[in-house]
Amino acid sequence: MENRPRILICDDEPLMTASIKAVLDAGDYRVRTTNSSRHALTLIHAESPDLVILDVMMPEMTGFELLDAVDRDCCDAAFIIVTGEASVDSAIKAIRKGASDYLRKPFEPDELLIRVENVLSQRQMKREHMCVEAEKRQLENQLRQSQKMEAIGTLAGGIAHDFNNVLSIILGNAELALADMPGEHAAHLNLERILTASLRAREMIQQLLSFSRKEESGRKPIRLNSVIMESLKLMRASLPTNISIERNICATECITIADATQIHQIMLNLCTNAAHAMEPGGGVLTIRLDPVTLDSAAAAESNLSPGRYARLVVADTGHGIEKDIINRIFDPYFTTKETGKGTGMGLSVVHGIIKGSGGAIRAFSGPGQFTEFHLYLPRVDATIDSQPAIFNQQHLPGGHEHILIVDDEEMLVDMMRQVLEQLGYTVSAHTDSAEALNSFLNCPRLYDLLITDMTMPGMTGTGLAKAVKAVRNDLPIILCTGFNEQISQESSQSLGIQALIMKPVGMQQLADTIRSVLTPASTERRKNPRFGAPEGTFVISRTHPYERFSLVDIGVSGLAYSHEMKSGPGNPSDQLAIMTPDGEIFVSGIHCHGVSDIPADSGIPGFPLPEAGQSRRGVRFESLTTLQTELIDQFIRNHATQQLH
Repeated sequence: MENRPRILICDDEPLMTASIKAVLDAGDYRVRTTNSSRHALTLIHAESPDLVILDVMMPEMTGFELLDAVDRDCCDAAFIIVTGEASVDSAIKAIRKGASDYLRKPFEPDELLIRVENVLSQRQMKREHMCVEAEKRQLENQLRQSQKMEAIGTLAGGIAHDFNNVLSIILGNAELALADMPGEHAAHLNLERILTASLRAREMIQQLLSFSRKEESGRKPIRLNSVIMESLKLMRASLPTNISIERNICATECITIADATQIHQIMLNLCTNAAHAMEPGGGVLTIRLDPVTLDSAAAAESNLSPGRYARLVVADTGHGIEKDIINRIFDPYFTTKETGKGTGMGLSVVHGIIKGSGGAIRAFSGPGQFTEFHLYLPRVDATIDSQPAIFNQQHLPGGHEHILIVDDEEMLVDMMRQVLEQLGYTVSAHTDSAEALNSFLNCPRLYDLLITDMTMPGMTGTGLAKAVKAVRNDLPIILCTGFNEQISQESSQSLGIQALIMKPVGMQQLADTIRSVLTPASTERRKNPRFGAPEGTFVISRTHPYERFSLVDIGVSGLAYSHEMKSGPGNPSDQLAIMTPDGEIFVSGIHCHGVSDIPADSGIPGFPLPEAGQSRRGVRFESLTTLQTELIDQFIRNHATQQLH
């Protein structure tokens, strides 16, 4: 009933208002009357009726004067002018002043009802059209904003290659200097700080590239306590001095699966918003981290499952958020800041990161007093790999092979040559891909490994790789890239490239990658325990999607399956899925690289071999996601039969 149109009748003659009301009461309308034009003006602004039926000649204010006095910004009522005059000029004047229709006394009841229905219908159509236009403008604004964000992403990709080359030079030379400098030297700490800052810059660039490519970032177990403390150290310098920071970071270890750089991004957005909210007088920014356990009722308030969470609270003593907009603050492009101070993307990005990590975010505010954001991230029991920022050269793996290096950045080539020569390798370095190819063609068997940049003038890294593979298909290749959307782990493997590494490359990563490529993969795989697979467990190959291969054994770094020797996969790179005995696809999309094909009658000890006429194909896993690693570990626990020796 509340959706019925509201009509206000204003005529200085009580009998006329009563007669019009009597006609309209027969319809589905809510009708109010007044005999005062000034009272009518007050009611129009206070109640915003849908339609006003207005007499022209009234003592306090004429109908035309009332039309001029209506504030159209706060009232969109339609008007029907009623008069006893038969003048065409009066009708034209009424329409020009904003009336929707003109009705001359006396009139028939049916004529009044028809006019009212027509005017209300026109008003509804006009409002719908305005809504469509407003939505169109909003979509156009969102499109412009998304195009700006896309342009930023394109710009990020464009500068990333050159920036990562420079960062590689800084990182590599700092590592070389540290390796030659005694620990007690006064400059040792300064070099460590350069190295630490370079590693942080590498993570930030990788996060920027992930954003520009709209890819998932590298989520792994992280210790929130230390990440939050590091963020606060970085934020202190960027906040005004009249903002004090109160921190209460719990001693209890809060481990969650997330991307550390994204957590820094969350802290940057929330703390920057808090600082803006406390302008210009300053205030108190409070950061709290504590472990909580949510029961069913508490979890339901945040659309979470009951369980253990780390709760991060970011609070400020600023102007707060009004109740009528607090539910919209996580919408993309919504902002209360003036033009130039915000894009409306900050909180929506924070919301997306938290949701993507399996958590939730809630906002609480007292207008004029405070704002608090409560972020919940699932706590897990996981071991965090110790990855010291400062490498130890004594533990870097080396060798005596001959390595061909190609990169168009001269300082980078020189730095890599120094590193590899210190590790015992013989190095031939080139800054021109065509010259490097000529050197290779002159003596193809001289080299044991090719390390090449991706983006180079003339011949690219993939072009060089193809030319080299055409002559020596067995030569291992490592492809380095600062940023390139045209190459991925999967596409590089299809070219016969054994490893793809992103710049900037540290000494530890470079040394480990070289040894993993040069060391036979089957030997590397035997370092990890293998487990027998139950009968009826199958492997499905992307290259042979209509065949099922029996799973022979599996470990955390690879697996083996049996296949008929004539129909086995010939591509060394593949994607696999594992099917349990009950027919369920337990894990899929596993990138792998073939390392061996052992016939059943080979007699090699230590391997479970298939039946006669078949071969045991061993593969090594490549670039497993966190979820795939967890599922493979779960498969081994739930389905594997016994550990093999």
